[in-house]
Amino acid sequence: MLFAEASQVSEQVVEMKVAGGELRTKQVLGQSSSMMIATRSGGYHSEPHAHDCEQLNYVQSGEIWVFIEDTAYHLRAGDFLRIPPNAVHWAWNRSDASCELIEMHTPGLALDGIDAPRLVADGEPYEDVVPSRWYDRSHWDNEAEALAAHGVTR
Repeated sequence: MLFAEASQVSEQVVEMKVAGGELRTKQVLGQSSSMMIATRSGGYHSEPHAHDCEQLNYVQSGEIWVFIEDTAYHLRAGDFLRIPPNAVHWAWNRSDASCELIEMHTPGLALDGIDAPRLVADGEPYEDVVPSRWYDRSHWDNEAEALAAHGVTR
């Protein structure tokens, strides 16, 4: 299947480690990448993680802070961000409103609890998706300093 109608891609809650909020997504898989429309609720705060794939983000609506190692990025509607493969990162939606991101991962990202359609033709080869690796919350110790660099107090 190379095409999926909107009704064939259901929005699902990702089973991931968070301190608050939730991640809801619609995801499709290709030959060697994945694409998702990811909505992070107000208060969403993911635990630090990494994956063996490059991640490209586009903020469709809302705003969110994304931390890569010890650097904070304040993303707003229209902004783009690249997360390199294997970089420890996490996100925090410090607002009350939801934030919607369009995300691409290469190779494709496996999301816990998500059954995503694969958009490949019958018999067409495809790569396996890669999982996230979770890290402890000690990486959050970098948040206050990273936010302060933007004049924001935690």
